[in-house]
Amino acid sequence: MYTAIVNSVTNVAGEFHVAKLKLVDPKEMQFTAGQYVICKIGPPKGNHTLSIASAPSQDGTIELLQSVAPMGEGSKWLLGLKPGDPVQFLGPLGKFVLQKESIRPKVFVATGCGIAPLRGMIMDKLSVVSHQSSESKNSLKAESGELMTLFWGLRYETDVFWKDEFEGLAATHPNFRFVLTLSQPASTQRGEPMDAWTGAQGRVTEHVIGETPDLTNSEFYLCGTRGMIVDMRQLLTDNGVAPSQIFTETFF
Repeated sequence: MYTAIVNSVTNVAGEFHVAKLKLVDPKEMQFTAGQYVICKIGPPKGNHTLSIASAPSQDGTIELLQSVAPMGEGSKWLLGLKPGDPVQFLGPLGKFVLQKESIRPKVFVATGCGIAPLRGMIMDKLSVVSHQSSESKNSLKAESGELMTLFWGLRYETDVFWKDEFEGLAATHPNFRFVLTLSQPASTQRGEPMDAWTGAQGRVTEHVIGETPDLTNSEFYLCGTRGMIVDMRQLLTDNGVAPSQIFTETFF
C-alpha cells in the first residue's frame, strides 16, 4: 500500500481532470510506463482504478487522468480531492506496457482517457531515445528502431488538452509523429465551413491504416473505448497485421 498527498487537481479540458500526487510512504515507486494503480476511496465506495499518465522518470510523483463525465463514485472522489489530502493506493499493476526489446515501429491509438498510459509510454521511450542519441555518434542510427506515431481521437474542440505537449515532442523528436482527430468538431455541428477546425477530422480508426507506413511490421498499442478497440483490431488484422503485434487496454 502506498500513501501520497494531493499536489493538485486540474481541469485540463471539458470533462477531463488530472490529479498530481506526491508519494510520502514510501517516497518512491518503481513502475513501468503503462501500468495502473488502485485507489482506496473508502467504504462503501470501494476502489477506483486509474492508469498512471506520467513517466517513471518523474521521481516521487505520479499523475492520474480521469474523465468525470460518468459521475460515478470514482469521479466524485477525484473531484472532491484538495491539495494536501491523503490518498492510498495499491500498485503498480498491469501488463499493458511497451515491448521494449522490440525494434518494430510503435503506433499508439487512443480515445479520450485512453491517452493516459500511452502518454507515459511515449514520454518514457522518448527520454530513453534522447539519452541514447546524446551518447551516439550517429543519432539517426540510435533512433532507427524508435519510430513512433500517436493517433488520438476526441470529440470536440473543448475536449482538447496536452496538444501543445505532444506537438512539442513531435517538433523536437523526428522519430515521433502526432495526429489528433476530432469526431464531432463544432464546425460540423453548426454547419460552418469544414476548415474551421484545422486538424484531422473523423474517428481515429479512419486514420490509422492509411497513415501508418510499414503497417504490417509495426506494433500497435490500443487504449480507449471497447468499440474503438474492437474496430481497430479488426481493421489491423484485415490489413495483414499479426494479432501478436496488437496490445490493448480497455477503459470502458
